[in-house]
Amino acid sequence: LLDCFVIPVLMVLSWWILKTRYRVVHYVAVCICLLGVGAMVGADLLAGRDQGSGDGLVLLSASLYAVSNVSQEYTVKNLSRLEFLGMVGLFGTIISTAQMIVLEHYEISTIEWSWQVGLLFAAYALSMYALYSFMPVVMKVSSATSVNLSLLTADLFSLFCGIFLFQYN
Repeated sequence: LLDCFVIPVLMVLSWWILKTRYRVVHYVAVCICLLGVGAMVGADLLAGRDQGSGDGLVLLSASLYAVSNVSQEYTVKNLSRLEFLGMVGLFGTIISTAQMIVLEHYEISTIEWSWQVGLLFAAYALSMYALYSFMPVVMKVSSATSVNLSLLTADLFSLFCGIFLFQYN
């Protein structure tokens, strides 16, 4: 739901703020994304998994993620990529640490630490470092819309891996 809804919001914001121009095929793709949003919410309702405000929160978070990506594209293309990365690193560390202390202090204290757990945390941190280091480079060359379409394509590849490698139904 998040991936399907972020693309139309991102395109509207890019058109409005960055003055990006799109072709008819792009608008058709947005309609397909919106049909996907409706299908996801409808599938939840038909399966009896009424998320209530959960779907609304996902749509709100997708909208805020689109705002973040358009702001990132504007900053990277018009200002400094290094300044952007420095500010994300500084404020991301401060906000994430405060959030972790307030919301997850109990969960962290219950972790049974071992070298395997530490290795998993290090791998996750390295993955996030790579993602947030390379994303501004890709956005400078292309756009926030193409980056999010690439992330949406990764979901499709994970579906294929699940079906063909792990025999998911």
